Amino acid sequence: MPKKEKYMSSQNTLLRTIRDIGEFEQLPLATRLAAGSTYELLRESALREPDTLYSLSTGCPSSPDNVITAEKFLGKLHQTANLLADLGIGSQDILALLLPDLIETHLLLWGGQAAGIVCPLPTWLSTEQAVELLRSVKAKVLVAPGPQVSQELWQRAELIRKQVKSINMLLQIRGPGKERDTTYAFDTLLDDYSSDHLCTNREIALDDIAIYVPTKKITGTHNFTPLTHGHVLYTAWALSLVTMEEPMTMLLRNIPLLLQTLC
Repeated sequence: MPKKEKYMSSQNTLLRTIRDIGEFEQLPLATRLAAGSTYELLRESALREPDTLYSLSTGCPSSPDNVITAEKFLGKLHQTANLLADLGIGSQDILALLLPDLIETHLLLWGGQAAGIVCPLPTWLSTEQAVELLRSVKAKVLVAPGPQVSQELWQRAELIRKQVKSINMLLQIRGPGKERDTTYAFDTLLDDYSSDHLCTNREIALDDIAIYVPTKKITGTHNFTPLTHGHVLYTAWALSLVTMEEPMTMLLRNIPLLLQTLC
């Protein structure tokens, strides 16, 4: 049986010799990445193949909510980013996520990077650990599921907010919110925002921070590791070389899992 040949770049350059590898490595990494930001990769992929079905993990494989077309997903990313911008999230502001595996979690993870910087918190972190981490980065908005989804996570979110002075609002998932207490209902507000473009027209650079990942030190304490858009795109690109899948597929399928392992 003939050996299966692997293509090691988006230009379908076959690597057979040391010389091939040398020539391959001379090209700057930026020229190999499929886009200039995570948002751009998702947008261009959706525009190119709008009917592609994305299967997003929701923790409930039988749920019809875990399958969405690329076109619809992009529209909801635009709405998410535009809502966050309207709530005051700018390119240097931190959006903290205290969420289980929901469709909204994916929208906020990727749409949040188009608006600002996302900080996904492991749901198993103690309140004290979460408070310490969010104080260190001066998180501006905290997102959590409403009591109907998780009473325990919602109560922790309220406790965290009281102790982290930089948090000026809560964004509630699948709940009614309470605007007089600056607690806003994400799902209710989403459809009020444009789904066809980013209203801020933000230009995202490869070295802009996309995600703050909580990581555990040898001492057992937690800290943050900043990942730029370039870091995240490189990871998706490198995984695509190994798996022969598209970088966009690696972005949606593997990056959320990778973030969980780093925490």
